[in-house]
Amino acid sequence: MAVYKRSYAAYGGGHTPVARRFLVPARFGWSQVFASRVFTASYLVVGVVPLLVGALLIYITDTPAVQALIQARGLLEINRMWFLNWLQVQGWFSLLLAAWVGPTLVSPDLTNGALPLFLSRPLSRTQYVVGKSLVLAGLISLISWVPALVLFGIQASLGPEGWAAANVSLIPAIVASSLLWMAFLCALSLALSAWVRWRVVATGLTFAVFFLPAGFGTAANLVLRTSWGNLLNLWWMMVVVWHHLFGLADRLRNLPAGRSSEPMPLSAAILTLCTATGFCLLLLNKRLRAKEVVRG
Repeated sequence: MAVYKRSYAAYGGGHTPVARRFLVPARFGWSQVFASRVFTASYLVVGVVPLLVGALLIYITDTPAVQALIQARGLLEINRMWFLNWLQVQGWFSLLLAAWVGPTLVSPDLTNGALPLFLSRPLSRTQYVVGKSLVLAGLISLISWVPALVLFGIQASLGPEGWAAANVSLIPAIVASSLLWMAFLCALSLALSAWVRWRVVATGLTFAVFFLPAGFGTAANLVLRTSWGNLLNLWWMMVVVWHHLFGLADRLRNLPAGRSSEPMPLSAAILTLCTATGFCLLLLNKRLRAKEVVRG
């Protein structure tokens, strides 16, 4: 626009409060993600279908007339193990979601030189990271702990009297386990998005982080006759934490990775996940710079 026209003006709209400015990149991130009809349709399927299936199973289990009609009496029991299995299935869907959405969060800003524009405004680097993390965290929440709590409420209303009081500890277990898994996926996705420019490569590396170290860990277990190689299996570390939080640690020995004379301590699993999350945040912090320093 030519200056002589004098038709430009300063921004006259409202300003977002400082405490809520991290929501600005999150809001635009959500709008970009749901701009794709394919993603929107797939996300609705992943979010709605498991919830409907879970609610249907709860209804059948808690309704003797329906069980007698379809001859399914005693085939299913809604207990801690049922909620754990449901949450683990959604955990895999969360991983797929992180592999698809994660590479698009930070990489475009770095590739197009937009990061200085973000940080030149009253938006700190921490707020930028939190805002980008909320994009993925919100999507994961709506397919993990939020529907799990809905299913808990349905079971509490339809189940036997006293079921809710006997299983109230499931609520913090569901929330804590989902938040821990979500924090790691967000840190991993943002780090890969910041360091890898190509989306296909970043998506492949997301799966490689889980499968390649797990393979090396299994080989180490066979060669050294130990179970500590499972520390490289990040999914198994999360499974260990989930079983402890749900009060089902004794079931770990029934799983292939848990058949060892040396059970994996809960502290080791949590420390491994926290270390991996911290390492991803360090990589992200090193990459996020408002300007490039050119040395001659």
